[in-house]
Amino acid sequence: MNALISLTEREIKKWYRRKVAIVFTFITPLFWLALFGKSFNLYTLFRTPSNLPPEIVQIVQKTIDSIILGAFGTKDYFTFIATGMFTVFILFSSMFSGMSLIFDRRLGFLNRLLVAPIRRETIFFSRVLASVVRSILQFTGLFIMALALGINFGEGFGAIHVILLYLNLALVSLVFSNIFISMMIRVSEHDTAISLANLLNLPLMFASNSLFPKDQMPDWLRIIAEINPITHSNKIVRTLIIDASLQLPLDSLSYLLILAILSTFMGFALSRKYLKHI
Repeated sequence: MNALISLTEREIKKWYRRKVAIVFTFITPLFWLALFGKSFNLYTLFRTPSNLPPEIVQIVQKTIDSIILGAFGTKDYFTFIATGMFTVFILFSSMFSGMSLIFDRRLGFLNRLLVAPIRRETIFFSRVLASVVRSILQFTGLFIMALALGINFGEGFGAIHVILLYLNLALVSLVFSNIFISMMIRVSEHDTAISLANLLNLPLMFASNSLFPKDQMPDWLRIIAEINPITHSNKIVRTLIIDASLQLPLDSLSYLLILAILSTFMGFALSRKYLKHI
């Protein structure tokens, strides 16, 4: 535990000392929420012309409201996309969590750890734990941005929903951190790591319900979205924020828990097998 805490603290210190990098981690989410989320307003797009008779306007507008509400669960598309982007930016934060492992290998620090009297999996899980902490801190800033931009909460939203929201996103961060750091165990070039991360992040985002409901996807893409962890996390997030009165989707929560356990065991096995002194 002493080795795990020390190495995790080292990773977090390396992160918060890079002030410029921290600033840029919040600029991209701000662009997505402020520019895309606010400019693409479906409710305004389908607003009925005001030159029609008031009775017709009222009927048509109620029909449009019903359609948008049925498709997105809310008439505010910004709230829909904001709740979807929470998990996406957890993905973006986690996918580069293994870069420090590559730089430590290239600089020789990893060899020092590998000859030290500590367990191999401690090296792995210290980076996972640091990645989860970073992701949660970045989500806090993103959540504040969403509040400032006008995200709408469902009736009954309270402190318990905020706690469950943090726990869900920490679980998702654990899954993605385990996966990406496991991939970096066998990678020695940072260019390769960046290429792998960029190859996976956009397909994971678009093959989910982050931007549009899963029901609007073609059948083959809906199958992929069903097994995408982002889809299940978004389902939990939107239940907590938009439909706070509904029961938490236990099927999605169970799916994420299983993925977290499996990915943790995968990281344990790969770190013991492939983290070697070179």
